[in-house]
Amino acid sequence: MPLAEDAFRPGADPARLREVQDAALRATVGRLAASHPFYRELWAEQGVDPLAVRGIDDLPLLPLTTKTMFTAAPERFRLEPDGSPERQLWDIAYTSGSTSAPAPIYQSAYDFHAILAAQVRMAEIRGMRGDDRIANLYPLTPQPHGAWTRTNHAAAVLGATVVCGMSGTSPWFGVTRRLGEVADLLVATRPTVLWGVPSYVRRVVDEVVRRGGALPDVRMLAISGEATTPAMAAQLAGLLAAAGAPDVVISNSLGASELQYGLVECVPGAGFHNPVPELLHLDAVDDGGRPVPPGTPGAFTMTHLDRHGTVLVRYLLGDRVEVDHGPCPHCGRLGGRVVAHHGRSGRSLKIKGQLVDTTVLETTVAGVPGVVDHRAVVRRSDPADPLSGDALVVQVALAPAAGQAVTEHVAAAVKLATRVTPTVEVTTADVLFPPDERMKPRRFVDERQHQETPA
Repeated sequence: MPLAEDAFRPGADPARLREVQDAALRATVGRLAASHPFYRELWAEQGVDPLAVRGIDDLPLLPLTTKTMFTAAPERFRLEPDGSPERQLWDIAYTSGSTSAPAPIYQSAYDFHAILAAQVRMAEIRGMRGDDRIANLYPLTPQPHGAWTRTNHAAAVLGATVVCGMSGTSPWFGVTRRLGEVADLLVATRPTVLWGVPSYVRRVVDEVVRRGGALPDVRMLAISGEATTPAMAAQLAGLLAAAGAPDVVISNSLGASELQYGLVECVPGAGFHNPVPELLHLDAVDDGGRPVPPGTPGAFTMTHLDRHGTVLVRYLLGDRVEVDHGPCPHCGRLGGRVVAHHGRSGRSLKIKGQLVDTTVLETTVAGVPGVVDHRAVVRRSDPADPLSGDALVVQVALAPAAGQAVTEHVAAAVKLATRVTPTVEVTTADVLFPPDERMKPRRFVDERQHQETPA
């Protein structure tokens, strides 16, 4: 169905939006019951009556879906083709595979056109324009991934120009560029928007400055893929000022492969807006799967309200968030905003006899002022002896003005949060994250020959 602009614009009637969402959900549940292999079987096994789901308020009648369920059988989450144009395959994107093998996400022709409409809304919310010159700094990956491809599609639907940095990995034909080549390309093409993972954007701008180049037209950083600490944001702003762009908006977004678009801010700190609530419903739920009140952290779920390829219902994205469904106090839009992000659900493992949550470890290091990039490594204290004890090494890249005392603060913060005393090593971002390594930096590496099973 076409997007319901009257239900989304600032000042829209919440009842009108709910009416649109309820109708979309009813139609989707009907399609799933008839043509979705996974949900058709699961609902039949659990005695779910699809006809009882009349709208958003009835979503708790449906079971939650975990990432493990999806990645174990991604083909079963695709609506069965029926010959209709809406279900014809347009493209396939893969999850990043950070916690499992990459899983395919199927976009039908209908879904792809919806993604284009979502990109128009995203640009409207964050202030991206048709006269922008976009530098796509996401890496090329061996398998199609939404970050690189959708940035190009966004430029197409906006009428903006785009130049692709083409970092990344090409195992067959070597069509990617090195860091210096990317920096030279940006200087030559004078982009107004830099779009990519913040740690890589920082490296490119740093390389431009190091070479004596300038990026005077940059007015926006559109970043996603990892958390941006205050130190990282400050260094990005400082580097861009040194490159001749002193007034830059840092536009954060929250994305997931399963979405194929991002949740974006209207102004920094306003929360991550759902750009197409006609197509997608967001919520935070408790351990029993019930929506939690505003201001309460819960497990982040998404439900596709109007898709014809891969379709996910009450899907757990792996984050803990707070969701507000009221109008944004800054722009007045409805649709649901992630107003607080409490990190991902991390895995726990034994380090020096202590059960450590890797997400807690990561957020602790990132929160120390002066830390720009970081990685934690667990290894045997004697690599030649598989029975030797554990060593936790925290590697950090520091802001230029940061002093050596930052390492002491990192060690103290990690010990307080995990009860494990680390060794802190100062290095550079280039050492931590080679430019062609992967879509996102690895913040935690376990090098032990024999991992212990968490108790």
